[in-house]
Amino acid sequence: MFKALTAAPAKRGGLWAIVDNPYVIIVCRLILAAIFLVSSYGKLVDIERYSVDAVYNFGILPVAPVNLARFFGLIMPFIELLCGLGLLGGVLTRISALGISLMSLAFFISKAIVLSQGRSIECGCFGAVVDTLASVTIYMDVPMMILGLIIMFSNARHWLAIGAFLPQAWKDKLNLIW
Repeated sequence: MFKALTAAPAKRGGLWAIVDNPYVIIVCRLILAAIFLVSSYGKLVDIERYSVDAVYNFGILPVAPVNLARFFGLIMPFIELLCGLGLLGGVLTRISALGISLMSLAFFISKAIVLSQGRSIECGCFGAVVDTLASVTIYMDVPMMILGLIIMFSNARHWLAIGAFLPQAWKDKLNLIW
């Protein structure tokens, strides 16, 4: 049964033809990789100022008894970096795309909460690279999530990637994350 769930059909038609187009997937991978690598770099320049403080400004995650806001602010740039590198190199593309889709969804929800409260804050999306407002970058989150989902469900996600050089036995074992 598990093999049936993980085995990809050889040829899919309709919308799947677009999702399995290697040119579409390489463009999606490079766009998302660039966005998340720039975002990660902008935060890692000064992680306290551009990541931790940005998470505090949202005021959504708890500070006490466990400082979840600080923890999230500290790990977020590294997760963005790993997901961006994964998509750029075609390594663990499925899990990288899932991570980007989930982060984009979380960013969208966070910005929607802040904007529904009538607050206008700097989201810190790109850290030191460029100043961005949550009211502007909220429009980037849904398209990024969709691009991540397209990559995640594509059979062509390893085209022009390190993942293409894996032996077939490894590809079969790692199909759910690679």
